[in-house]
Amino acid sequence: MSYLKSYVDSLDNCGLQQSVLATSSAVYANVQKHFDCRVSSTGLLLGNVQSGKTGQMLGIMSKLADEGYLLFILLTTDNVDLQRQTYNRVLKSLPLFNALTERDEDKFRAMNQSQPLVIVLKKNARVLKKWRDLLVASDTFRGLPLVIFDDEGDAASLNTLVNRKRVSSINKRLAEIKDTATASLYFEVTATPQAIILQSVVSDWKPAFTNYFKPGTGYLGGNFFYSDPQSFCIRHTQEDELSEIMSEDDIPCPRGLENSIYTFLIVCAHKKLNGESNCNFMIHPSSRINVHQRFKEIVDAHLNLLQRSTDDSGFDETLKLMWTDLQRTKPDLEPYEDIKEAVIQLLNNEELIVIPLNSKSFVCRDSNDPNALDLGKGFNIVVGGNTLGRGITFPHLQVVYYCRSSKKPQADTFWQHSRIFGYDREADLVRIYIPESLYKLFAELNKANEIIVKQVESGIDTCQIIYPNNIVPTRKNVLDLNYLNVLSGGVNYFPNDPILNNTKAIDDILFLNDLSGDPAPITKETLIEILQHCGSEDKSDFDSARFIANIQALDVRRPMTKYKLIVRRERDISRGTGTLLSPNDRLLGEKYPNDVVLTLYRVNGSIEKGWNGQPLWIPNIKFPEGVCFYDSDSVI
Repeated sequence: MSYLKSYVDSLDNCGLQQSVLATSSAVYANVQKHFDCRVSSTGLLLGNVQSGKTGQMLGIMSKLADEGYLLFILLTTDNVDLQRQTYNRVLKSLPLFNALTERDEDKFRAMNQSQPLVIVLKKNARVLKKWRDLLVASDTFRGLPLVIFDDEGDAASLNTLVNRKRVSSINKRLAEIKDTATASLYFEVTATPQAIILQSVVSDWKPAFTNYFKPGTGYLGGNFFYSDPQSFCIRHTQEDELSEIMSEDDIPCPRGLENSIYTFLIVCAHKKLNGESNCNFMIHPSSRINVHQRFKEIVDAHLNLLQRSTDDSGFDETLKLMWTDLQRTKPDLEPYEDIKEAVIQLLNNEELIVIPLNSKSFVCRDSNDPNALDLGKGFNIVVGGNTLGRGITFPHLQVVYYCRSSKKPQADTFWQHSRIFGYDREADLVRIYIPESLYKLFAELNKANEIIVKQVESGIDTCQIIYPNNIVPTRKNVLDLNYLNVLSGGVNYFPNDPILNNTKAIDDILFLNDLSGDPAPITKETLIEILQHCGSEDKSDFDSARFIANIQALDVRRPMTKYKLIVRRERDISRGTGTLLSPNDRLLGEKYPNDVVLTLYRVNGSIEKGWNGQPLWIPNIKFPEGVCFYDSDSVI
């Protein structure tokens, strides 16, 4: 039996089986194209938050094993629980493989090549150094290609000291592990690829190819929660609830937080009435532990208050209001009186647990340790910050209260906060309580993610990342700023050293399309055709291919974008003047802040003005205000 068939047969979902087969086949096609076991190569595996990326990785691993690859390393974040959870997943899902943890040095030394080997390691400098030495000393696996799957490959793996001309410890150890083999195949796996896409070629971490694997049936993700028009599950809270809670006054529970607690109580009651015993509620207010503790105190106090107030009219009024809200999206929700009785039982029996989850917490789902927190059991209200951002999976997460803010939010960090994405949510009863400003932020992040996915699926070479100018794609310390390109909307771009052989081609386009308006609306296709004949003798001065990629990405991001063309002939401009547009033309372009405006000057090109005596066209392009395009140079 093949390794892939064995793995696929163990999956109990037909749709997932087909998805794994399709993904493994597509990835292997790229492996054949970019990797020959003599030269190392890097690939990006792009998935969605909590969409089953591990399952897809194991399928790809099985396919590669069928093709003769024997040595695999699977990297997890530096978290004991996650490393153990991943190792147990490998043991269960790949019984035909040998599997080792970071503590299995002796077993590794005794291994032979009879079966594929998977080593599950944390991204910890000490652990990586130890296994680098073990790989170097191994005779058994010497000469074999090494395949590395780096889960959350954008998180700790990249060089955080790139702009200081130094190498961070994790990045250094990973590079050393790659170099232990004659050739390595390195897969960066993530749902937030911004930092990886923006790597420069000289970093050795920019992927040579990218594969996107779609989530399986029943997955609720960005297009469900942050859709346009707004999803039914969104409930806006007041913008100042976080500051209200953090005030020193002894205040009551703010309305948005109170409503979210009532909603969670009702969903838990529904679960209990249907024989279920697990449901989770996530509160994400800040990265600071003192804020988590404050929220825990507020929620505990409010639960105690509700326990004493079940006979009050106010309790009944609010509970019924929230029941009515949920019943609108789930018409077969149990009758109110049944729900109320179950809610009172939950409160009286103190079945709801409020848990502050931070870097000091011990979360585990695969251990018999009595101190381990099992989020797959009970009715839990989890309060936290950064620990909620990656890796931790929330089974049956139904309610989220989110109020974490930032003056300059990082797209990848905030998108990883979307722990409500997943498969086992009861869609009709899911709710997100969030200020409108933060909802708009996540809606923007979802649109940007969709652009990245569509570019990957269409095979665009220069992937453009687009955000409003108040959002940055990722942290700057992992990006080589010497190679990072940022193009801002509202700014005029033109070549200082324009190419001189474009006159006839652009003459023909403008003549055939009769574009002589002031300004004239044109199609995206015509604009791209013109740009294909424009450029600079220095590509870094005016890169038409990059502008075309921007337009293609913008067409996905803002499909209603309009395109304008301003044409000026018989211009007698000197070469190297440092400016192009006349004051009037600059003002004219600024009248269209939401459009792409291309201004073309047909310059006489006289020798007296520093040209070669032949006329030429010089372009000036301006993108819509309020957006920024990010990419990195792909040529050294």
